[in-house]
Amino acid sequence: MIRMSYWQSASSDLDDRLAELSKLFLACRDAFHETADTYQWIPAPGSPAANDADALPSPDPGIVEPRGETGHRLIAEVAQIFLLTATGHLGGLASLYASNDIIFSSALLLRAVIENCAHALWVLGDDPEEPAENRLARAYLEDLYSAEEAKKNAGRMRGKTHESHVHAEQAYTTLKSQILARYPEATRQSLGEGTLLNQKIPGLEAAVKWMYSLTEAAGGTITQEQASGIYGYLSNMTHPTLYPVRQHRGWYDDSEKGSMVAYLRVDLGSVEDEARAAIAAFYNAMTYTTSYFGWPAKVMDRLEAKIAAAIPKFFR
Repeated sequence: MIRMSYWQSASSDLDDRLAELSKLFLACRDAFHETADTYQWIPAPGSPAANDADALPSPDPGIVEPRGETGHRLIAEVAQIFLLTATGHLGGLASLYASNDIIFSSALLLRAVIENCAHALWVLGDDPEEPAENRLARAYLEDLYSAEEAKKNAGRMRGKTHESHVHAEQAYTTLKSQILARYPEATRQSLGEGTLLNQKIPGLEAAVKWMYSLTEAAGGTITQEQASGIYGYLSNMTHPTLYPVRQHRGWYDDSEKGSMVAYLRVDLGSVEDEARAAIAAFYNAMTYTTSYFGWPAKVMDRLEAKIAAAIPKFFR
């Protein structure tokens, strides 16, 4: 007979470390909200974002009856939403780590943090000197993809005659028409392929690998290859895959009951690597966002000190 028992931490060192990482997740979340509340997503004079605001007025005069944000404010809104989503998942991770529930659900949230940070960075780009129109094109590609997903899923959930699908379809059609009107070189086919102004929206893994290639080049301790492996593992934990649970599973012989008992074990090194990957994604995305908008670095400096104290080898 085989019975399964869930892992329970017997190590005060492990408990203390998980509590420390939980506080670090919260520190990341708090840094985002403090930055947003302090600077209100307003570009500082002379910043790359201010230059974009000059080049891309909002509302955009090239769009008749705009739907939602346009111009430089669309760039800011898209990046803000991705980072806000990431911080929400960081809060969830803090709760899981504080309760030692770190095998299953944490992988989903870690992956979500990494993906959202990668897309925020992709929209802002890695070159503040590139034409502002490139950033706007990437923001529009993200916006159009989102509108298409909203339309598709509303129709699947409630049928295409339901009010939710009708509104979502109208929003998608209007947005696509606005993009086509603003970019004469764009076509329905190119937009359908996720391309606008020579910018192509990346897949989930491609965006993550691109993000970590930037952090590696900037001296980050996580290489692109390592990040790709961590992301792949987190994806396997998110989707039905056998080997991750088998790797966590151990066995002992319960002589009293005469059976083998399976338990789930945790490797602290792996837990820290996964947490570090998500924290690195957020730290770099927020650092770049702060630089792009030209805001003072004092909030991120405080976060950097907290990260360095909790993970001494985080920064090279």
